[in-house]
Amino acid sequence: MKKLVALVCSLVLLVSGMALFAGCNEIGIPDEEGYTIKIGYTEYEPMNYYDDDGNFVGFDTEFAIKLCTDLGYKYEFVLLNNWATKVVDLNGGTIDLIWNGMTITPDLQESILISTPYLTNQQVLIAKSDVLSQYSTLEDLLNATVIAVETGSAAETLVKAIEGMPESKVRPVQSQARALMEVGSNQADVAVIDYTMAISMTGEGTNYTDVGWKDVGFEEEQYGIGARKSDAAFMEKLNAKIAEYQESGYLTELYNKYFVTEEEGTTNS
Repeated sequence: MKKLVALVCSLVLLVSGMALFAGCNEIGIPDEEGYTIKIGYTEYEPMNYYDDDGNFVGFDTEFAIKLCTDLGYKYEFVLLNNWATKVVDLNGGTIDLIWNGMTITPDLQESILISTPYLTNQQVLIAKSDVLSQYSTLEDLLNATVIAVETGSAAETLVKAIEGMPESKVRPVQSQARALMEVGSNQADVAVIDYTMAISMTGEGTNYTDVGWKDVGFEEEQYGIGARKSDAAFMEKLNAKIAEYQESGYLTELYNKYFVTEEEGTTNS
């Protein structure tokens, strides 16, 4: 009996010690200058990408660098291999922030903290230019044989929600860039991707000159930055900076740099 009691006591102490250890090592962004914030992203233009000279640039890239620097943090960009696991990567500590043109959705708001919106987006349809006229409404997507979407994205959710859409028509792929490639290589009839990507990656002056995009009726969305629920204090500082950058015009300058041509004052296409 004494041995049994001793064993039980030992187990209690072990469990208590593990709980204490876990509590002392809770994942989060510390309130200290010099900490390196790990920023999770996927590569796509114009949000986070490498330019022709090999420089890592983009709207979200510059935005993140400025905000981290202004708050006294260092930064590291961590490429996410699977956008669908972004919340798992965040809560598991692989990354500290999701900052990559992330559409704000009710499901995400339940599982993580999301910043105030900083950019408006919309899902659009892309297809080869010679068949683009065949698609004008959401219902027209039912006529496509294969629709490529990024797995775990807002596009996948919206396309699957179209009334009468057979799941067999929807092809989830690793990234938005891959969805675009599926159309370019005739592996998919159409794809649904972010407007922010479509205007930069299709048409004249791009690698997809024979691909165009069209608004077929998806509602406007908003981009936000994702953080763990344990990082509420940091999110307050982040939101304050977003408000400051909106007031100062910095975010407008970034938008003009990555989405508007200097010659025409219109969105890049």
